[in-house]
Amino acid sequence: MTVVDLGMPLAAGASPATPEKRPMMDLRLWLCDLTYTQQAVSAETMPQAVAGLATHAATVMDFKCVPQIFKFPEDLAKALEIHGAPDVIGFSHYIWNAHLSIGFARVIKEKFPKTVVVMGGPHYPLLRADQAQFWYQRLAGAVDFYVDGEGEIAFAGLLLLLGSKPAGKVLDTIPGVHSMSSDRRDVYTPRPRNRIRDLADVPSPYTAGLLDPFFERGGVPTITTTRGCPFSCNFCTEGQHYFSKVAKRPQAEVEAELHYIGRRMAPLVRVGAARNELLITDSNFGMFPEDKHTCQVLAECQKLYGWPRVVNVTTGKNQRERVLDAVAQVPGTISLSGSVQSLDTDVLAAVERKNISAEKMMEIALQSARAGAQSYSEVILALPDDSKKKHFDTLRGLMDDRLNMFQLTLLPSSEMYAPAYRKRWGIGTKWRVMPRCFGRYTVLGQEVRAAELDEVSVELPNLSYEEYRECRVMDLLVASLYNGGVFGTILAVLRAHRISPMTWLAECRSQWHGEDLTRVITEFLAETNEQLWADRQDLMRFATANVDRYIDGELGNNLLYTYRMRMISEALEDLADVAVRAALAVLRRTGAATGSSALVARIVREGAAYHRLKLSQVFTTEPPGVLEQVANFDIDHLLEDARAGQESPDARRYRLPEPMTRTFVLTDRQRATLRTYVGEMGSTVAGFGWLLTKVRLPDIVRQVRMTAAGSGSSDAEPTRSDVVTP
Repeated sequence: MTVVDLGMPLAAGASPATPEKRPMMDLRLWLCDLTYTQQAVSAETMPQAVAGLATHAATVMDFKCVPQIFKFPEDLAKALEIHGAPDVIGFSHYIWNAHLSIGFARVIKEKFPKTVVVMGGPHYPLLRADQAQFWYQRLAGAVDFYVDGEGEIAFAGLLLLLGSKPAGKVLDTIPGVHSMSSDRRDVYTPRPRNRIRDLADVPSPYTAGLLDPFFERGGVPTITTTRGCPFSCNFCTEGQHYFSKVAKRPQAEVEAELHYIGRRMAPLVRVGAARNELLITDSNFGMFPEDKHTCQVLAECQKLYGWPRVVNVTTGKNQRERVLDAVAQVPGTISLSGSVQSLDTDVLAAVERKNISAEKMMEIALQSARAGAQSYSEVILALPDDSKKKHFDTLRGLMDDRLNMFQLTLLPSSEMYAPAYRKRWGIGTKWRVMPRCFGRYTVLGQEVRAAELDEVSVELPNLSYEEYRECRVMDLLVASLYNGGVFGTILAVLRAHRISPMTWLAECRSQWHGEDLTRVITEFLAETNEQLWADRQDLMRFATANVDRYIDGELGNNLLYTYRMRMISEALEDLADVAVRAALAVLRRTGAATGSSALVARIVREGAAYHRLKLSQVFTTEPPGVLEQVANFDIDHLLEDARAGQESPDARRYRLPEPMTRTFVLTDRQRATLRTYVGEMGSTVAGFGWLLTKVRLPDIVRQVRMTAAGSGSSDAEPTRSDVVTP
């Protein structure tokens, strides 16, 4: 809970023009952006969006009782016990906290029926018929008003009316504010509220001091520099026409905000009390001229405060040169996202991506290294008109980049959610519990058990459920063998011989697997089946009845990330072994690596052992300090050539004049990074799996040093993947 003076000057364009003309708001207001906390803090970002509701409202009214902001359910429950409920309480309503917010709202409404409960956020259907059903099934009896679309102006208007008349007299009078009829048969849906043209109307909650308490709680700072998206992807909330215009914040305000955050984060980052990150919520960062200035300010913050080391953001889908120029201001800080989703033209047409150039997105990925940035391409499985072949072809076509693979989720606020769209494309779905989005809390003497579900596409006319499962296994192999340079030496050798990594991965799938690897993949497929339910209500009953099993990590994990971690930690020997055998098999088909003593075969084996030792026991609280390997090839030289696109098929180029000793160590900085993240996410399999979504592998795998042969002892034992004797 936090209390802050919001007696701020008016933002540009706000009205009335002087504080003297602003009405006094006597109502007590609390604003909540709740997150689950019992397995780990699910949404670790600061509650910037709900705090923005307060800063905007303060430009048009004076609060007698300063609004209070809540992020953690325990804090809200404690405040309710001590102070009772406020006059008005607002909840954010996202896919990751919808049922948690409703659970608290329902108890509050039961205990304090005069408290006005308002919700707002994108987890809300587009069509009026779906909205009425949504209210009846989920919101009725718990929520008085729902703010549809942008919230600041509509919410402030609602507050002003509530301050002058009872809630029942406000029903259908405010654009963008929905409510249910008293007989629960209909929903009042006034016309949409017009978009905000100038985000100066939403003053920074950071510089207002509203978010100060959340720095000490380890929150990741979140900012917005633009709002809206010009693209029309129908699986996305912002694909609707309402969000097609892009509004921007003043550059001076963004600059002041970043420096304010940097000053607060600097001492926390130094002692490992906060993650050295920033999240920018823009949908197309880098596409606009102002974004270069933002990156220049970020570079200043890095020099002054040592923050942020990593900026998480979705970069622009077009304007390639401008995006690259912007991120070049902060080399290595921003990864360029290629929201490709599919390379198949029919699939892209089905999701209405006609105004995005897939070719340009690929160019961003291929040229990002010149800008000093990493890049990744996003792929979504089971989009309309997808198939196993199309999914594999997309993976093959993007193998010059890191791949982030997702499943298609049908969001209530997307056009794809509509029954007619589902029927047209034959989309078959199942329900699953979202990772880390579950918990139980005591509120005013009642237990609130909640879990968040999402609806995923698992079957299409040209994609059977069994083929969907096989696509998921291939996605796991991509994540475990390809992403992050896990076996970068093998990839470099394959590319030098013009062999696609996808050909190698397919061979890895068809080769026999060792006992540990077989077990991990078998359990991945079994858990895939167990996580998916045909009926939403059946799953909700099961999840809330078994919430402790979810909290303990027995159920509900992110399978791709969890099993990637398990592949590396439980089956690393088998993984390296099959990587070598599959690589040699595909190389032999080209005439390379023939004969047991071929140099190419030897560099493949040594390279696999090199990567295995870099990863060895890294996911333990006290990993061995030093590991060693006999080095016959200059693997680092090969990897440098690969990064420059100059790898050579002639293995003699990388052979050392004489054997050396390669030493693998974890630096103090790497240990500190691991401690910070493990302290926040836990040392369970699920926690380490989540860690891999936040940390780049190069930041935690062992560093390599070369010395003369025989200069030390080794903690590593010979394995199937170790280099053969020269």
